[in-house]
Parts: sequence; C-alpha cells; structure tokens
Amino acid sequence: MVQVYEYDKNFILTKPVLIEPDEDGEYMIPENCTTVQPPSFVKPIFHPAEKTWTEAATQEEKKALEKQIESGRVLSPIDELKAQNAAITAQLAEAQSLAESQAQMIANLYLILAEGGKGE
Repeated sequence: MVQVYEYDKNFILTKPVLIEPDEDGEYMIPENCTTVQPPSFVKPIFHPAEKTWTEAATQEEKKALEKQIESGRVLSPIDELKAQNAAITAQLAEAQSLAESQAQMIANLYLILAEGGKGE
C-alpha cells in the first residue's frame, strides 16, 4: 500500500489517497495524484513539471481560517492530518488482521491436506 496526494483540476490538494498494488504488485498512480508529500500549507498547489508544492492561500484566506479554527468551527490542518492518519492507521490494522486470518486459513488447509484431506 502506498499513499499518494490527489489534486483537483487547478492542482490544489484535495486529499491523501491509499493505493493498493495490482495483481502484479505494481502501483497504478492516477493522473491527478503525486507521491510527493505536500508541506503543511493551508492551500497547497502542485506544480507537476517541477514536482513541488507551494502555498496558494492568500493572506485573507489564512486569516479567515485562523478565525474559524479559533472559534472551533473547523479543525486546524494539523488536527485534520491527525484524523486522517488515525483513519489510515485503522485501515492498515484491518488489512493486517485480514492478512493474518487468511494466512491462518491457508495453514489450516495445508494441515488438512497433509493429514490426507480429512477435515474435522
């Protein structure tokens, strides 16, 4: 699993996205995504030719966001990233648990086969 960063038609960051490998183990990164992690900007904008992010928010947008954060109406970018990180961590734990369950089922099937194919 790899994390990429999705951007809109104006190259503004929309969200981080987890990409699963295909059956060949290859990662197919969508066209509107990059593996380059954006800095903690208010409104990151991606420059594909340079593979860099810059800040697109104006001073007015930054001040408006600060007021919203102070009033508790929106999460700060760091709190938002913490929430996204928690969700991704939960997804990873679920995937690992599923993989362990599948490994145990396969081991049980091999044991059944080794015992002559007689299940319980």
